[in-house]
Amino acid sequence: MKNTYYILQRELYAYFASPIAYVIMGFFLAFSGVLFSGYLSPTSDANTVMRQWFSVSGFVMLFIGALLPTRLIAEEQRTGTLELLFTSPVRDWEVVLGKFLATVALFLLLVVLTFYYLVALIVLGGQFDWGPILTGYVGLILLCSVFFAIGLMASAFTQSQAVAAVISIILSLFLWIAGPLFVRQSEDNWWANTLNFLSLQPHIDSFSKGVFDLRDIVFYLSIITLFLVITTQVLKVRRAD
Repeated sequence: MKNTYYILQRELYAYFASPIAYVIMGFFLAFSGVLFSGYLSPTSDANTVMRQWFSVSGFVMLFIGALLPTRLIAEEQRTGTLELLFTSPVRDWEVVLGKFLATVALFLLLVVLTFYYLVALIVLGGQFDWGPILTGYVGLILLCSVFFAIGLMASAFTQSQAVAAVISIILSLFLWIAGPLFVRQSEDNWWANTLNFLSLQPHIDSFSKGVFDLRDIVFYLSIITLFLVITTQVLKVRRAD
């Protein structure tokens, strides 16, 4: 795990050494702040405001999640530093895990910065049921981790960050809308119900409503693991070439 920690530190430094982290974090905070203020009203319930914010923020992070990790492997392939990494005593899964955790750590910092929404609601006299707030944040972190894993996988397939971002957005959008879309068209088909189960949207809705279901957690962790394993296998193939 020492190698994983080293790669995590390296990637976090790379994020903050360039404008990308500041631009993306600033965009999300500004955009989500506008959304948050739009949900406020003199009669608004604090938990309702946060539930709406969690649902929409998850969709916004779909696009940001496609951009943050795409440089992690694609850029190294383009510059040739990936070959140098292959010659070092580090395993492929350590590379993948370290890069993935760096993106998650950056997002956790972003999550902490959104706590001022809670402070604002408290100042405005809002009364919280802290259970849905906690589950909402847990769900948002898990959902965005899925987007990061997809983006990292897309980054492993190409040297172009733009192509990786497009692949990541398309795949993430499919996992977001496919299930509900097909279920609305045909509710009795088993394949439509299966797609709905595999869709990301119903699971984040459960978290935002305060439902802490272990099945949803296992679902997200399984999807994350699947894409990280695929990324690791892609790196193994590239190392062998």
